[in-house]
Amino acid sequence: MWDAALYNKLGKERLQPSVDLAGRLAGLDFGRILDVGCGTGLSTLALKAQWPNAEITGVDLSAEMLEKATQTIESVTWLQRDCAKPLDDLGTYDLVFSNAFLQWLSDQEGFLKNARNVLGKKAVLAIQLPDFKSMKASDCIHKIAATYGGAFRCIENELFSNKDIEDYYDILKRYYISVEVWRTSYYHVMANHEAILEFIKGTALRPYIKRLDDGEAGVFLQKILSELKDCYPIQEDGNVLFEFKRMFFLAEN
Repeated sequence: MWDAALYNKLGKERLQPSVDLAGRLAGLDFGRILDVGCGTGLSTLALKAQWPNAEITGVDLSAEMLEKATQTIESVTWLQRDCAKPLDDLGTYDLVFSNAFLQWLSDQEGFLKNARNVLGKKAVLAIQLPDFKSMKASDCIHKIAATYGGAFRCIENELFSNKDIEDYYDILKRYYISVEVWRTSYYHVMANHEAILEFIKGTALRPYIKRLDDGEAGVFLQKILSELKDCYPIQEDGNVLFEFKRMFFLAEN
C-alpha cells in the first residue's frame, strides 16, 4: 500500500520534474490531457498550471493516492485504473503525460506501445522517470539487501527499475515518429542523511520494508542510513546534497 502522506512530504522536490517536463511543452495547446500514474496529483498540478482550460483526466491504481489527489486539485476527472493495461476506452488525448510511473512497470515497452492508442494525430507522449540505478543511493540499498539472504528473494519483481536512456530511445523510435530525450540531475539540499532516507522510504525502499516486520524494518533502515552517511558527504554548512538523476522523453505520434 502506498503511503500518500509520506510521498507528499517532500512534495516540492517531487513536483519540480513535472514542472520542467510540462514547461518543455509551453506554447503548445492541448485540449485533452491524460495524466497516467497521477499519484497524489502533484504532476497534475503542473499540468493544470500550464494548461488551465484543458480537460484533464488523472488515472492511478492506488485509491489512497487518488483520495489525496481529490484534495489537491479540483476540476480534474480522477479514475482508479491499472495503468499497465490498455486505456483505449478513455478515448484520445492531445497529451499523455507520465511522471515517475514507468519505472514501476514490468512491461515498459508494452506501455509505451499501447500509449499510441490514446494519442490523437500530432499528439505528444511526455514521460519522466528516475534514473535510480545510476545513483549512489541505489548502490547503498543493494549492498545492504544482499546481506539479508532469502528475506528479499525474487524482490526484483516488486522493485521499480529503469533501462538506459539509449534503450528507451530505441523502443520509442519503434512506435513514434519523432523522439526527444534528455537527462537532468536535481541536487536536493537535505538537512541531514535522515532526510535522504525519508525521501526514498516512500518509493525505492517500500518493497523491502513490506517484507520485514517493524523491528526488522527499523534495523534495515538504520543500516541503509549508515551507508548513506558513507556515500553523501556533509557540506560546510551542515547540509547534505542528494543528487537525484531523472530521464525525460517526448515522443510524437
